[in-house]
Amino acid sequence: MSVMHALTIEPDNAASHCIIWLHGLGAGPEDFAPLAKQLKFAPAISVRFIFPAAPERAVTVNAGYSMPAWYDILAFSPQRLINQQHLQQVSQQVQALIRQQIEQDISSENIVVAGFSQGGAVAYHSALNFEQALGGLLCMSTYLLPESFPDNRQQAQLDILIQHGQQDDVVEPLLADQAYQQLKSQGYSVNLEYFSMAHSVSPSQIKSINQWLNQQFS
Repeated sequence: MSVMHALTIEPDNAASHCIIWLHGLGAGPEDFAPLAKQLKFAPAISVRFIFPAAPERAVTVNAGYSMPAWYDILAFSPQRLINQQHLQQVSQQVQALIRQQIEQDISSENIVVAGFSQGGAVAYHSALNFEQALGGLLCMSTYLLPESFPDNRQQAQLDILIQHGQQDDVVEPLLADQAYQQLKSQGYSVNLEYFSMAHSVSPSQIKSINQWLNQQFS
């Protein structure tokens, strides 16, 4: 398996916690890197931020143009029809990053996986199907693919925060509620927050993320 390229931002002290944050379609690791300085934690919590980079690939729904994409999107429906092999490949690479952190003495329960838009769909798939308990899953302006539900629900205790813009015209807000209802019905610990914004990130959302992360890491 090829190693996923990533931008890593280390804390001042030895890392005790880790956040793996996946960008959206056509974007890059630098999109969310500023959050490493904006998010504030208790002195005892030293967070390593890892911002993986999606590979360049042709995207069918974007006229076949090549761009950073976690997987090819074949159709909008409104949930995406996607290349399953791509999803499996990148999710395995994200899970390899998680294991790498565990090998570096960061407890799996101190690792949070986060993702925006297409990166959020990969975050869902990677975290829900990981074999050890994780510290949390943050899914922003995204959708939950049916194939991301694990057979054995090993992450049933996982705390999941779903956030979505009420004016999002890229990923319908209905898909956030749909994911919430599906996860809730399967017994997952999940919260849903809506914000007055489009397909983006807002200051009030970042404040909420900061509070939630501190709860997960306390």
